[in-house]
Amino acid sequence: MKSLISNLKQSLVAPRNDGMLHFSSHLQHDRHTALYWYLGYPEPPEPTWQRAFPLLQGTGVHEVIHAKMADLYPKYVPEHPVVAPEDEWKYPWVGSVDAYVEDVDGQVWLLDYKTISGAGMSLLGDTPKPEHILQASAYYHFGPTQDVRTAIVYLPSGSDYKRRWAEPIIMEFTPLDITNIRQRMTVVETSIDTCMSDGILPTAPEGAFVWKSKGKDKWDLVYRPHYSSMFCPWAHLVDDPCGCSDDETFIAATIRGKDLVITTGYEEVTDDAGYPDGYESA
Repeated sequence: MKSLISNLKQSLVAPRNDGMLHFSSHLQHDRHTALYWYLGYPEPPEPTWQRAFPLLQGTGVHEVIHAKMADLYPKYVPEHPVVAPEDEWKYPWVGSVDAYVEDVDGQVWLLDYKTISGAGMSLLGDTPKPEHILQASAYYHFGPTQDVRTAIVYLPSGSDYKRRWAEPIIMEFTPLDITNIRQRMTVVETSIDTCMSDGILPTAPEGAFVWKSKGKDKWDLVYRPHYSSMFCPWAHLVDDPCGCSDDETFIAATIRGKDLVITTGYEEVTDDAGYPDGYESA
């Protein structure tokens, strides 16, 4: 018999096999989505508390935020369900808007809360992450009203590499056009159909090449796999049907002083990447 702690951890990380396509997770990675529909997510291996706690923490933060916001704003609606029209789509698409809130000026906002590590906060740009814009844009278009402003609220869950705590930030954005959302959903549904009928999986999302400083006048052009490959649900299986987690980091080029050395076959990639910020080629 599993121990009480083992059961608790397993419950916290249990996959959501509810037969629905979720805007929060199934718009991003066609390969994972097709496999989910075809096979269902596998049970994870015996989880560690390190893996289980962030899920518990995220849920707890959302619950506290909802309670406090409801005290502050009389017109606050948490966890509002969103469903795409059934007669328009072959598969059931669902989601949940974290909150609608009317502020003191009478403006209604669609808010999506994201807990994020301190290191992740330091890597944010001036706009929300593309995957968060995609998700919240679907909520906007399939929600009960479009007479709202839209924003992602990033909530730090820890300090950064230098043990500094960032403050929460709210990033307003313009939702993607409904045509873009429909096209993306259509690609996902077509990927599922192809997997179900022909057993052909979509390709995994590609990673990116980025310059990484290695000290004074030293840089590596590093290939970083797509972030979702780190969380492949099937990676722990001996007979892994996905394999996207096999995509590994490697160095395509290096700069040491004025010397640029390119790995054979990555000349075009290096040319496209240009020179890193702070490098003077002359």
